[in-house]
Amino acid sequence: MGNRLKKPFLIAILLLSGASLRAQDESFDFDRFDNSNNFAEFTDEENPEAAETAKAPARKRFRLNNRMVELSVANISFGISNDFIAAADIIRNPFYMLRNISNIQKDPGLIYKDPIVINIDDFFNGLKFDFNAAVKPVSLNFNWKDRWGFGLDIGHIDIWGNISIPDKLLTFKEAKNEKFGAGGAVFADTGIPIFFHYNTFKIKIRPAVYVPVIYTEPNITYSHGSSVNPETEQEGIRFEVNYDMRFYSVLDIKGIQDGDFFARMLEDLGNNYWSILADNMGYDFGLCVEYPWNNMLDIGVDIINIPIPFAAARLNHYSRFSGEAYFDTSYIDIFSLISEGGIPDEAYSYPEKLEPQFGYDSKGKTVYRPFSMLFYASFRPFESPVLSLIPSLGFSISRLYTKPGAVEGGLNVRFDHANIFITTLGVNYNDRKWKNSIGFALNLRAFEFDIGLSMQSTDFKKSWQGAGIGIKTGIKLGW
Repeated sequence: MGNRLKKPFLIAILLLSGASLRAQDESFDFDRFDNSNNFAEFTDEENPEAAETAKAPARKRFRLNNRMVELSVANISFGISNDFIAAADIIRNPFYMLRNISNIQKDPGLIYKDPIVINIDDFFNGLKFDFNAAVKPVSLNFNWKDRWGFGLDIGHIDIWGNISIPDKLLTFKEAKNEKFGAGGAVFADTGIPIFFHYNTFKIKIRPAVYVPVIYTEPNITYSHGSSVNPETEQEGIRFEVNYDMRFYSVLDIKGIQDGDFFARMLEDLGNNYWSILADNMGYDFGLCVEYPWNNMLDIGVDIINIPIPFAAARLNHYSRFSGEAYFDTSYIDIFSLISEGGIPDEAYSYPEKLEPQFGYDSKGKTVYRPFSMLFYASFRPFESPVLSLIPSLGFSISRLYTKPGAVEGGLNVRFDHANIFITTLGVNYNDRKWKNSIGFALNLRAFEFDIGLSMQSTDFKKSWQGAGIGIKTGIKLGW
C-alpha cells in the first residue's frame, strides 16, 4: 500500500516547486480565506432571506470584501529565543533612550548599560535555545463569496531547531537518565487548502505532501548518583553521559567535509529527483471546524499536521554520534593518588575522537511533523468584527523536544477597521515558548501587506525583556 500511495498526482504538484524546501509553519493560515469573521456581505439571489441575515451585522457600515483570487508571495517568518540573556540585561530601557536621544546620537555607546550585569543564576537554572523559520514563496487561493474556496501552496519550507541543557547537569545535582540535547528538522511541503460550509459549520481542510530533508531528535542522557567500587567496596559518586544521536537526511551526506560534496549532492538530486520524492515523502492534513454560536461568538478547533500512520515519511541516510563519558570517584583514594601519581584509568572514560559513523537504514526512520490541536473562541462584544477577543487552549506533540507533549494556548485581541486596517495583539504559549506579539495588516483589496513582531522566550519573564525576537512579513495580491 505504501508504494501505491507514493504515486498520486501530488508528486507532480511538489515538482512544481523545483528544489524548494519547506518547514512547517506554526499553523495553517485558515484566515487567508476569511478575514471578516463571518461578516462579509453575501449576494445570494437564490436565497435572499439568508443573504439579508448574513449581511445584517455589516449593513450600516462599509466593509471591504475579501479577495476572490489571491496570490500570496514572500511570506516569511523567523524567530530565535533563549532563557539566559535578554536585551534588558545589556541595553538601557526605551524611556531612557527617548529622554537622551540627542546624547545617544553623539555617543551610540550610551544605549548599553554601564555596567552590564547578567544574572549567573539564570545560567544554572538550565539553558534552552530555540530557532524556527518558515518560507512560503507562493500560495494561490480562490474564494467564492466566502462560501467555499480552495488553494495551492507550492514549495513551502519549515525549519525547526532547539538545544536544551538541564539544570541538573549544570549544577551537578543527582539525576538518572535526564534527557537533553538538540532536536531539529527541515521539511518541504506542498498542500491544497480547501474550505466550505456544511449547515452552520465552517470546515477547512489542508491535505499535504511533505518531505523531511533533515531530522534529528535529542538523545543524550545524564546520570549522577552514588556508586560503589566492586573490588574495594569504597563508596563514591559517578557522573555519566551517554549519547546516541542520529542525524537523518534525504541524501547521503558522507564526505561532507570534501570540497566537491555540494556539487556531487546537486548532481545526485538532479539524477534521482523522482526516486528521492517517492522513497521519502509522507502525507498528513490539517483540519479546522468552526461553529457560529451566535452573532457575538464563534467556537472552533484547529488541528495541525494530523498524521496518517501508513503514509508517513521516511529517511534512510544517517550520520551517527554515539559513545559514553563518565567519572567515578569510588575508584580514587588518597593513597593511590600519592603512590601512582595520578587518577587510575578505571575512574574515568571519554571518547578520544568525536567522529560520525555514516550509514543506511533499509527500514528507514519514520518521520512525523509536529502535531498540535487548539480549541479557540472568537468573541465580538459589539457584535461586529471591530473588536474580537480570541482565547485558545490545546496541546502539541513534537519529538524534536526532550518532552514530546506540551500544553499550548493564550489570548489574542484583534482590532479590525472595515477589513482595511487590522491590528492583532497576543500573549501566547506556542512551540514551547512564550510569544508576546503585535501584528499589522494593511489591506487595499488589490494589495495587502502584513508584518508582525514578537518578543519571545521559554521563560515568561524574559519573554518581556527581549530574550528572543520573531519577525513575520507577507504580501498578498489579487481582487
